[in-house]
Amino acid sequence: MTDNVDLRFLGEQIRQMQSDLRQVRSDQLRVESEQVQMQDRLARVEAKVDSLDGKVDSLDGRVERLEDKVDHLETKVDNGFRAVDARFDQVFQTLATNTQVILEAIKARPDR
Repeated sequence: MTDNVDLRFLGEQIRQMQSDLRQVRSDQLRVESEQVQMQDRLARVEAKVDSLDGKVDSLDGRVERLEDKVDHLETKVDNGFRAVDARFDQVFQTLATNTQVILEAIKARPDR
């Protein structure tokens, strides 16, 4: 009888191990499935990051071109102000010369 009890106990243990092994295999498949899903999500995130990198690079180029245009416009405006200042200086100099000529003419004129 002791042999019979031992065999039943061993049979029960084997059945329990088989059940545990099935559960481990099921858990392994679930974990592998989750891993594949995570890899897929990671790939989508990486693709979005790559897309954003491209957009940032494009934006950087646009900003650089805009900065160049602003610098160019600032130079044009500065040159324009210098030209206007020079023109005013010339007008004032001409006005001063003409005023001096008129004053000299008035001084040279005989009194009435």
